[in-house]
Amino acid sequence: MKKYSRSILAGFGLFAAAATCMAQANLGGGETVRINDYPGVGNPLARVVVAKQFCEKYGLKCTLQTIPGAPLVLQALIGGSIDVGGAAAEVGMQAAAKGADLKVLGNALRDTNFFLVANNTVNLPNLAKGYPAVMADLKGKKIGVTARGSGAELQFVELLAGAGMANTDVTFVAVGAPDTAYPALTNNQVDAVLSFEPLAAFCEVLKTCRMVVDMRRGEGSAELRKLNGAAAPLWIRAQYAKEKPQVIEALRRAFTDAETFYQDPANFDEVLKIHQQYFKLNQPQGDKILAAAIKASVPAAVFKLDKVALQANADHLLNKKQLPQRFDTTTLLLDPR
Repeated sequence: MKKYSRSILAGFGLFAAAATCMAQANLGGGETVRINDYPGVGNPLARVVVAKQFCEKYGLKCTLQTIPGAPLVLQALIGGSIDVGGAAAEVGMQAAAKGADLKVLGNALRDTNFFLVANNTVNLPNLAKGYPAVMADLKGKKIGVTARGSGAELQFVELLAGAGMANTDVTFVAVGAPDTAYPALTNNQVDAVLSFEPLAAFCEVLKTCRMVVDMRRGEGSAELRKLNGAAAPLWIRAQYAKEKPQVIEALRRAFTDAETFYQDPANFDEVLKIHQQYFKLNQPQGDKILAAAIKASVPAAVFKLDKVALQANADHLLNKKQLPQRFDTTTLLLDPR
């Protein structure tokens, strides 16, 4: 009789587990969700969400659409040609402050992906002392940024301020993304560049340039360190979230699974293969450079958002006169508690 009872209980357990799996699989209702990707190292968690079919696990079909820059991502999101957009906090907040009805799903990248590298020919007597002392070595130099007025330039200005220097102490030059920034740096068109991967990986593997300040590792001004935790959120339209709460919940679960996968060192080789489906460096040591770039991206690939850091990003923009008044970031949260 006891054995019979145990069999019945086991059967109920299997039935409950199957029902749970079925409920998960139907959560998103078969909705197609369009997410942005970027050239190069891309939108890391989004690539894993698609490649590992975590969306399908929760009843969604997720697709990627490559868009070259954060402002264009926000335009596409607001215009409705994508549903989820990973973009720097300052870009999304400035759009929200101007009236765009946006919410934050989580993080595309928890921490900044910016760093400062210098040409090997530049004399840096204070390099060993680190930040802020090394900034004095860049006075009068040409500094490459992705574009004038970009997040890269704003962060470099903050590095200068933290070292007691002014933005007039250097000359800014627009050098574009890493593929164009790297030749500008190594051909002496600029002395240093504030950029993102795979530029640092080029420097590391090819020994053609040097890391000066790595903000990804907590180097730089105290003001910039406060921003880590919500550096590049995943933005969604508020109306989309209101109309499709089950899709939002399915997305949360899928991106949480992607983070768990990405953060497991045992999965690094597979993570690298996923990235190689989207981006290859057709040059000597290209695979080694890409591997170094992806390895550097792992610590920041965290979906969970730091609400305090999100507000710190808005306050930073206000301090830099990029916002007309203080912006309350709880208005961006799906759950403001």
